[in-house]
Amino acid sequence: MNETDSIVSVTPRTARKFILEAIYAGLVPYVTASPGVGKSAICSSIAKELNLKLIDHRLSSSIPEDMNGLAKFNDKGEAVFAPFTEIFPIEGMPLPLDENGNEMNGWLLNLDELPSAEPDVLKAAYKLILDRMVGQRKLHERVAIVACGNLSTDRAMVNKIGTALQSRLVHIRMKSNTREWIEDVAIPHGYDERIIGFLSAFPDKLNDFDPKHENQTFCCQRTWQFMDKLISGESNDHIEEMALLYAGTISNHVAIEFAQFCQVYKQIPSITTIVKDPANQPVPRDTNIAWALITSMSSNITDKNFEALAEYANRFDMTFRIIFWRIVMARHTSLRHHPVFANAMTSLSTDLHS
Repeated sequence: MNETDSIVSVTPRTARKFILEAIYAGLVPYVTASPGVGKSAICSSIAKELNLKLIDHRLSSSIPEDMNGLAKFNDKGEAVFAPFTEIFPIEGMPLPLDENGNEMNGWLLNLDELPSAEPDVLKAAYKLILDRMVGQRKLHERVAIVACGNLSTDRAMVNKIGTALQSRLVHIRMKSNTREWIEDVAIPHGYDERIIGFLSAFPDKLNDFDPKHENQTFCCQRTWQFMDKLISGESNDHIEEMALLYAGTISNHVAIEFAQFCQVYKQIPSITTIVKDPANQPVPRDTNIAWALITSMSSNITDKNFEALAEYANRFDMTFRIIFWRIVMARHTSLRHHPVFANAMTSLSTDLHS
């Protein structure tokens, strides 16, 4: 398929919706995106939602025999193919069990790196995708299939897929969206507030992949996940000292910018200071300080300081108020029933419509 055609790139939320629609229709969605955008992560979340056991099979490291099984002699001396049922569940198999021993609804088979597979592997995969056959055996009826791959325009290692396969896949092209990533991934998974603050202030830094880049790495959802692990529990001074390490994760210039942003946290007032006088504590004019303060406040809310911090946050401009309440909604769900929360939502709605 020519990747300059009319297929429009959609955000991860929309891509997820489209994948589910294709699965419910008994079709095979084929998700393509630049490296590190989160194709595999979406498959994992869908498997969890549908209570399916996820089977992640990388076709780029596969051989044709994987799709057909290995030949063996049965008790009659006949040559038959024995399929790899751990990868490709066949009809008649019992449904899988979760870690608690409860029966699951089936399997989600993610054929990852589809266009990176060798031509012979792609040919062998046709039967699996088109006919739902593993060798001479039928795939289990409770197996849903999703295919994923990188874009050839991103200088990734990809091969063309034949027209017979093209026309039997539901093509979904996915692009990055910083707001969705912060709301759906970073906040629910408890990413460091400094990463959330930095990417809220500089949304173009979530994914700056350029097919022509000369650096050894680049920013993407995957490398920011690495960063969250690297800086966990680290002081802002230590982050500045380790900027060279981070350069090998999110690229040199972004690592420097991120380390500098973390120094802003030294300039923000403490939570205690804000709680003492939320009505008169000055609201920072510097944008970076404002982002740092808003994310720090929303990440450190307790039942005792909630009303004071909410009062102070509501004095900020609309953009900062929105990110504050988004984080509160995701991280502190019990506070959604608090009267202060309801009043804030009413105020935001009024301001947005006006």
